[in-house]
Amino acid sequence: MLSRSYPAPPRTTPQTTPHYPATRPYSPLEIQVTMTRFIPAALLPAIVLVLIVGPSFAAGPLSVSADDRALIGPRGHSVFLQGATPWHILARLDRAESVDYLEARQAQGFNALLLSILVNDDFSSGSFDNAFGDPPFDIPNDFSTPNEAYFAHVDWFLEQARQRGFHLLLAPAYIGWGCQVEGFCQAMQQNGVDKMRDYGRFLGERYGNFENIIWIDGGDADAAAHGALDVVEAVAEGILETSPDQLHTAHCDRFNSAADCYDRPWLDLNNTYADCNVTPQELRADYERNTRRPFVFLEGFYEGEHETSATCLRSQAYWSLLGGAVGHFFGNKPMWDFLDGWRGALDSEGANSMREFRGLLHSRDWSRFMPDWSHEVLTAGFGSPDDGSYAAAARTENGQSIVIYTPEQRALTVDMSKVAGQEAIAWWFNPGNGAATFIQTLSTAGSHEFTPPHAGDWVLILDNANADLPTPGQGVATGAGTSGGLKSRYGGGR
Repeated sequence: MLSRSYPAPPRTTPQTTPHYPATRPYSPLEIQVTMTRFIPAALLPAIVLVLIVGPSFAAGPLSVSADDRALIGPRGHSVFLQGATPWHILARLDRAESVDYLEARQAQGFNALLLSILVNDDFSSGSFDNAFGDPPFDIPNDFSTPNEAYFAHVDWFLEQARQRGFHLLLAPAYIGWGCQVEGFCQAMQQNGVDKMRDYGRFLGERYGNFENIIWIDGGDADAAAHGALDVVEAVAEGILETSPDQLHTAHCDRFNSAADCYDRPWLDLNNTYADCNVTPQELRADYERNTRRPFVFLEGFYEGEHETSATCLRSQAYWSLLGGAVGHFFGNKPMWDFLDGWRGALDSEGANSMREFRGLLHSRDWSRFMPDWSHEVLTAGFGSPDDGSYAAAARTENGQSIVIYTPEQRALTVDMSKVAGQEAIAWWFNPGNGAATFIQTLSTAGSHEFTPPHAGDWVLILDNANADLPTPGQGVATGAGTSGGLKSRYGGGR
């Protein structure tokens, strides 16, 4: 039982049966809000890029590709989820502040958000209530008594996010680390399987027409290890019963992927949870699993925590892209709980480097990247996958491009025959500021050693000289983001 309780609202008769609010139509919900727009001046140029690359970042129903490697958007494009982690936004910000946040992140190129419907005050700067003083339940921690006012604000926010093209990884009931006081694990167990399944049905009925939602079950813990898998699954099954088309992933604890803790029939999307050192080996394990699923890098170290460096933040993103993931989520404190100073953190160094990451992502045909885990492309200088030194490489399946990320300055030996054509154009790309520097045009015969121009992390790009690709980080490569057949609930498969 959670430690904090709220007095039950006055009632004329005891509440003995669930009183879920009726499903409502989702015509624009109080869309006209008087507010001051907050977009840092430094972000304004990125708006142009957002408009240019729209198809790959359009929110809508996501499908799993026929080879179980990719997420496919409604227009047949592969979608890379470039995410931010405003975990507690639904409970901490008012409507004007919420729009400020959404528009700033949209301008930076983010297209996905990781957030929780419910917030526990033992893991937060605030309370269970939202910014308007509305608790989520009429009876504290009774999942059969959802408060209409609270969920009306959730409705409003989800609509605002959908209109701005965000995919949402939405936690229906975060259980918390160790199934302790940080989440709702104990309350869910006290409610029991039947109430939790009804709660899932309520969410599915209410939000089933939001095609941009991926449900993220669990929450920083292995539910089975704490005797809570039955209530977590009850929520997932209730959602699936009333909204069978939405995809599901799950959230375990650090160094355990979703498939390690929740390898269940309802798990569509796997995810990696690591840190600044062992992320490469964790990504490789998820890429090479016997039961194949597309996977994203869900959580690592956050900016503003653990003395995390800018290089660490960037390495988590580039390792994910080049390691076969279909998404990466960037975390920031104070942003995840919207502590004092959160507005200034919108324009942080880490957030802006994610904008440069997105620029590079779309200037090459990222959807065709094949991870070089066997070191056939980068033959020397790749470092170790478990100590933060790993240099990751990927090659497009047609050999048009090779992209290599190194977290530190050192010699990188590349088998040039892996580049298509007779000549390759070589570039250095600075992941901190997005500057691209032409190196030279080289023969694609034999091997070549490349050393970054100075200390720090770098990206090496090698392109077929006949491919007519744009400068790294600028423009959009022809065909970037396209993909083939579908295999998912939306596509009539699975």
